Amino acid sequence: MGKLNIVDFHTHLLPQGWEIYRAPDRPLDPLWARIGTKISDIDALIADSDAAGIARRVIGVALSMVAAPDADLGDVSRRLNDDLAATVAHHPDRLFALATVDAFGGEAAAVEARRAILDLNLSGLFLDSAKGTRLIDAPEARPVLKVAAELGVPVFLHPINPEPLSSQLAGLGRLGTRLSRGTINAAAAISLVTSGVFEELPELRVVITALGVAALALTGPFGELPSIFASASAGKRRHLYIDIMPSEARFLRFVTSLVGADHVLVGSDWPILEHGPTQEELAKAFAAAGLSDHEAHLVAGRNALDLLEGHRRSRRRLIA
Repeated sequence: MGKLNIVDFHTHLLPQGWEIYRAPDRPLDPLWARIGTKISDIDALIADSDAAGIARRVIGVALSMVAAPDADLGDVSRRLNDDLAATVAHHPDRLFALATVDAFGGEAAAVEARRAILDLNLSGLFLDSAKGTRLIDAPEARPVLKVAAELGVPVFLHPINPEPLSSQLAGLGRLGTRLSRGTINAAAAISLVTSGVFEELPELRVVITALGVAALALTGPFGELPSIFASASAGKRRHLYIDIMPSEARFLRFVTSLVGADHVLVGSDWPILEHGPTQEELAKAFAAAGLSDHEAHLVAGRNALDLLEGHRRSRRRLIA
């Protein structure tokens, strides 16, 4: 198989000067307390990457991670994207960054998305899957999705904590959190298919997390949404990708059989998950999952690079 060129598509890093938002008079969530300052420590990220043999990481920040609910999300996005671009500029051979915008911010958010891609040279968009009762197929999210499709950049749909589902499943602990976040993540992806957004924007490329796979897979046995699966006929297959974390052989086998090895990406959710992919572990998992050498290299990094380099192709086309 040889050395893998690993591109970790799912990493969280706060640029210098940014902190995790904490509601006034409320203690910091135990998860974020554990993460502490590591999420803003670029040296720790690079050291972790070196130890694991990860060539490049794709950093993204959720608005809810840094902004109060009543904040001016447009202003937060602009400042955050400027700082994400500066972070990448200091480590251009190790990092990509996805621009953070308010997915449901309409035309104003689309303007920021375009600026972040064309002027700041960020490599994609980091969007919330839902907001309140709205999923990503909502009309007010369409302008941002149109920018992504036009400029050839990927959209990473990140999970949120949906209510009331999160409260209903809170008694299950971390598993309940994963179930609720995974459900809304899959629902967002499904909404793009059932509402016709993928037909309207055939160049749209969307990534969801591993958390959404269970709900997404339910559509298969019932013959629904065939266009998202590997068996879709040529020209009919939708551009839906899945970020796998953790990299476990049985899960790899299942996901690649579901959407195809050419639509699967490696992710770590660093530093929220403390143990990310390594050269040795990935190679072992790929072999146990029955992936060919070609498929292994696609999942490890080639698929991610193809997605992330789309904006460079678009820039050349626009300039020409």
